[in-house]
Amino acid sequence: MSPRAAGAAAAPDGRPSLAALGAPLQPQVDLLPPEVRSVRALGRAKVRLGFSLVVVVLLAVLAFVYVSFTEKQANDELATVTARVQGLEAEQAQYAEVPQVKNQVEMVKTARVFGTSTEVMWSDYLRAIEAVAPAGWTIGALGTTMPSPVEAPVLAMNPLAAASVGSLSFTARATTVPDIAAWADALETIPGFADAYFSAAGITEEDGVTFYDITATVQVNDRAYALRFLAGEES
Repeated sequence: MSPRAAGAAAAPDGRPSLAALGAPLQPQVDLLPPEVRSVRALGRAKVRLGFSLVVVVLLAVLAFVYVSFTEKQANDELATVTARVQGLEAEQAQYAEVPQVKNQVEMVKTARVFGTSTEVMWSDYLRAIEAVAPAGWTIGALGTTMPSPVEAPVLAMNPLAAASVGSLSFTARATTVPDIAAWADALETIPGFADAYFSAAGITEEDGVTFYDITATVQVNDRAYALRFLAGEES
């Protein structure tokens, strides 16, 4: 029996011996020089370093790709916004005169309101005078004394008259004597008229017909102003 076979026999206590488990029968000694172990350790370190370098390179490549993609997106968005801004500027240039036109329109409106601030619709007032005139009386010449927009109101000659801005005078003719007081009261019922009085009366004869001629004057206050354009602006 060889020594290894003898050593492979079971131990006295029945447990397998070390030789049966494949362990060396004698203590082993590492006879490799330290240089060999250093070279092996260096090789393993190089492998780990190379793997780490590969990982770093991959991360750098991924970061570069991500940055490049993000930069492209940003450049595309910038180009889109720039084009939109240029388009808006071009549209704005087309309407550059709009504010000037609007200012001119406002100036014209203001001038129109100012220019018509003392406007009186005399045709309406003539019809109103004819409506309150006594039967048989016809209105002849008619004249007004009214201020322009840049003038002060025309004061009444009568110091006892109410405040007014001007006056209206007219002549009338009929074949009968009128009720002057009733006619004056009727004239004062017309909006914008006040303090009506008859300053002259006369009798004329034409073709054998006798006529009574009178001259009437009535004060005009600011209620007579039409202010039609001002009312349009307010509405």
